[in-house]
Amino acid sequence: MNLVKNKIYNPVYHLVYLPIYLVSLLPSPLISVTLGQFLYFISYRIFRYRYNVVLQNLSRSLPAKSYAEIQQIAKEFYKHLACMIMETLKLFSVSLESMDKKVTLVNPELLHHYHQQNRNIIAVLGHYGNWEYLNILPAQLPFKVNAIYKPLSSQVMDKLVHHVRGRFGMRLLASNQALRYLLKQKDQPQLSIFLADQFPGDTEQVKFDFLHQSTSMFNGAEKLAKATNAVVVYLELKRKPDNCWEIGFSLITESPKETSNQEITKIFAGKLQQTIKGDPTYWLWSHRRWKY
Repeated sequence: MNLVKNKIYNPVYHLVYLPIYLVSLLPSPLISVTLGQFLYFISYRIFRYRYNVVLQNLSRSLPAKSYAEIQQIAKEFYKHLACMIMETLKLFSVSLESMDKKVTLVNPELLHHYHQQNRNIIAVLGHYGNWEYLNILPAQLPFKVNAIYKPLSSQVMDKLVHHVRGRFGMRLLASNQALRYLLKQKDQPQLSIFLADQFPGDTEQVKFDFLHQSTSMFNGAEKLAKATNAVVVYLELKRKPDNCWEIGFSLITESPKETSNQEITKIFAGKLQQTIKGDPTYWLWSHRRWKY
């Protein structure tokens, strides 16, 4: 059955992949002033892509802001969204040398410290900045790096995600297989990245006051850390000049089994909230985060 599916999906994958790859070969400034401006124009000016969702999320999350300020942040968010799409397109062909210049690790010594102690590390982050740029981490760190993710329903899109995130050595772990894999690899400590702020579903009972709203949170990273006794750090992306990104790490806990229930998730939520309030432009406001 899988063989039959592969025969069906592979041609479709190549039909989708080829034009994306060819566009990615164009110089970044050209892509930005053509396709980037076009995407911004149609998403913000014409179709108003999820504009009501963006305004509602911003207004509820930043109640001290005036309506004019909320509108300006929304406008800047759509510019960032178009820019992020352009950056992700370039990832299909960008060289390792170019990527290395675009991403700077602020304090990798924190990771080195725990790796030298033979500790697994889990880095939690939100949908802030361009998280796809994390695919360079295996080339910038002297140990294995995994990305824990939920496989997409579309096999074509899932394969494209694997290609972009795995180009420089990142291993993608399905969330339902991550624990088994890390337990098998306990003698080879590594870094696992976990996007932990997406909507977990209406049955999730872990809730916190996040951005002035009662918010359900995934606690999968916390459970994984306790099961593997992994050090937990918060990963923060910051936009720098010339479309570059800076990555910093801060410790959440080095003793996950000694933390109380939901403590790790709560600390993560607090750190992410601080990042968002510092510059709201770069969070994924178009996501229906509070649909229930």
